[in-house]
Amino acid sequence: MAGRLQGKRALVTGAAGALGRVIAETLAAEGADVAGLDLNGAGLEETAGLVRAHGARALSATADLTDFDAVQAAVGGIVAEWGAVDILLNGAGGGAVSFFHEMAPETWQTQLDRNLTSVFNVTRAVLPGMIEQRSGRIVNIASIAAVSGGRLVRGATAYAAAKAGVVGLTKALAIEVAEQGITVNALAPGAQATPGRDNDTPERRAALLDQIPTRLLGEPEHLAQAVVFLAAPEAVNITGLILPLDGGHSI
Repeated sequence: MAGRLQGKRALVTGAAGALGRVIAETLAAEGADVAGLDLNGAGLEETAGLVRAHGARALSATADLTDFDAVQAAVGGIVAEWGAVDILLNGAGGGAVSFFHEMAPETWQTQLDRNLTSVFNVTRAVLPGMIEQRSGRIVNIASIAAVSGGRLVRGATAYAAAKAGVVGLTKALAIEVAEQGITVNALAPGAQATPGRDNDTPERRAALLDQIPTRLLGEPEHLAQAVVFLAAPEAVNITGLILPLDGGHSI
C-alpha cells in the first residue's frame, strides 16, 4: 500500500512535537512532500531530515499558530514554493490541568487559542487554495476529551471545551466545502504512548488502563496511519467524521 500519497503536498502543524513528527514521517513514507509548521525551529529541522530520508521534499516554517497574520505569512511562503497544499493536518495543541472553579481567565483563553484558534488560523490560510483547485483533505486532531468530557484527566475542562470546538468546526466545515471536492475529518485520540507517559507512576498507569477496554495506550504510528487513510484516494467520500482512537474508552 506504499505510495498512496505520491505527489501530494502536505502541511503538518505541530510537526516538531512527538505526534507531529511521526505523522510527518509517515506521510513522507507514503510519497507526500511535507511542510512542517511550528514555533520550534530546531525541532522542525529534525523532522525535515526524517522526511527527506524517505526521498520526499521538506519545508519548514516557524510561526506562532495563534497569530493570524504570522500564519498567513508562513503558509503563503509554503504555497509560493510548492504552488498549493493538498493535505492539511492540524496537529498542534496541548492541554493544561486546571480545575474550573480555580481557573484563571488567561488559562481558559490560552487553551482556546492553542487548540481551536490555531486550527482556524491555519485552515483559513490553506482553504482558499484548496477551493481554487477543487480538491483537498483536512484532518484535525481533536481529542476523546471532546466526547467523554476528559474523564482520563480531571481538570481538563478548558482543553475539552476547545477540542469540542474543533469537532464542531470539523463537521460544519465539512458541509460547507463538500461540493468543492474537499473533505474535512477529525481524529479523537485517547491516551497516547508519548514520552510524557513515561512519568506515570505504576498506580497512575493502572488507573488509566482500567478506563480503557483494550487496556492499551494509543501508539503514534497508529494515529499517523489513520491520517494517511483519511488523506488517501479511497477516503474520497468520507467527510465530517470524528474517529475515536481510544481503545473503546468512549463506548
